[in-house]
Amino acid sequence: MTAIASTDVTITISKRQVMGRKLIVDGTITFGDGALTYPTKGVPLPAITAFGFKRNMDSLVVYGVNELTTDYAVKYNPTSHCLIMYEEEGTAAGGPLLECDTSEAPAARVYSFRAEGW
Repeated sequence: MTAIASTDVTITISKRQVMGRKLIVDGTITFGDGALTYPTKGVPLPAITAFGFKRNMDSLVVYGVNELTTDYAVKYNPTSHCLIMYEEEGTAAGGPLLECDTSEAPAARVYSFRAEGW
């Protein structure tokens, strides 16, 4: 199976605002079609220009599928500009959160985000 690539990720901006020396952008990150698998180093994101920034993206906070928190836990890795997805592993009593493995096919996801930069 093919892994999710940055070209499979769509950024939709719903709100932009300037606060002091920061541009704050709200929107959604959409990816996956059910047949694509989780990449080895996380889901690669499009260039920061897709988020509305020209110079840098200082932070990216992803807060759940359709604003829910009952799905994968997602964290932005600024070094690799990827989304790292975590899931509960282990028994029904609750295991640790571990990064998804490459056999996972996370299907279609729409995550909300807030990013800061310029």
